[in-house]
Amino acid sequence: MGHRQLATATPALRVKNEPSLPVLTHGHSSALDHLSKAFAEARPVAMLIGTCESSAGYLIDRFLAGIDGDAAKVRITKPCSDAVAGMREVIEAVGFESEDGSHADLENDFTSSLSYQRYHNRRTIICFEKTQNNAGWVLDWVRRLVELETREKFGLMVILSGRPGLNQLVSEPPFDVISAHAGQRIAHASLTLAETREYILREIEAADVADIAQVFEFDAITFIHELCAGVPDNIDSLCCKCIELADDEDAGPITTDLVNKADKLLKRAPIRQNSGAEVGSVRVNGARPPIGRLIARMDGVIVKEQVLHYGHILIGRGKQCDIPVTHPAVSRRHALVVSSPVGVRLVDLSSKNGTFVGGRQIEQHALQNGDVIAVGDCTIAYIASDDRRD
Repeated sequence: MGHRQLATATPALRVKNEPSLPVLTHGHSSALDHLSKAFAEARPVAMLIGTCESSAGYLIDRFLAGIDGDAAKVRITKPCSDAVAGMREVIEAVGFESEDGSHADLENDFTSSLSYQRYHNRRTIICFEKTQNNAGWVLDWVRRLVELETREKFGLMVILSGRPGLNQLVSEPPFDVISAHAGQRIAHASLTLAETREYILREIEAADVADIAQVFEFDAITFIHELCAGVPDNIDSLCCKCIELADDEDAGPITTDLVNKADKLLKRAPIRQNSGAEVGSVRVNGARPPIGRLIARMDGVIVKEQVLHYGHILIGRGKQCDIPVTHPAVSRRHALVVSSPVGVRLVDLSSKNGTFVGGRQIEQHALQNGDVIAVGDCTIAYIASDDRRD
């Protein structure tokens, strides 16, 4: 099967309006177990934290499908315009009619619906997905729901799913009551390399391609995993772009060079702006705003300056690297700088001789302004803004 046929036969890779997660990894199984345990313990709130929104949705699907007995299940997947609209959506999802009225009237209707549920021995589960995209009133309402459930024991469970920055949102008053009752955060980790291979294989099999080697060279999948840091949403996007390029260029199996080209095209693509955009993801005239820069020096001389946008910067000896360091102590793909709305992270890619920050060897490190990365005989300074007065 050629890439043109593959691109046509694989809408899940080409355009994923409703992303799926075809692999239930060990980490996701653990997260599912923790959700089930929180429900069994009648915990009023649980927090599902991770970098991949599609896997969070998949886990919530699996959790809700596995609930034994009768329960009202409500999922809020898009930002609500205000507290009244959000309250009305929940009340109607539970099965009650909501009249036009004040916020206080809706609060009373909601409490009545919970009382009805309790009388009939039914639990109520409300899932707020992509919580960090909602306005502050959502967390304030969740805080009051947690306090109400703690006091009245209606059988309500609230699930908040979101990115790691959600931890910070609930760490300080008045939302710390959410954190106190949520207990340990339930993490759905990024995929391992083996899981990434399985993930891509399942998608390829869905297009009736028997041999994944027809589509990707072995090293290309490793490179995709490294660039995407094992995040399924990013893997989907990069694989889709690789297939589009292979189709346009009538290429054979996708190589690391083509993966690198696809990754650079994705970095230059404008961010889609909508009402649910995360803090920091604002674009100006279609371009991603700079969020800092890396300055690489050899023997004190600047050899490369790389402006950071949301995405990935690869460091190493390989010709596809954004910051090439041609030193024998440096691995071909040595380290990765991952920039996102929650910060800038340095990840060592299992390099032979290690990656260092401030003289200390690291596996992963949240970069701070002024940090100096050492890779072989190259030093790379991280500047947290694009102010060039240094």
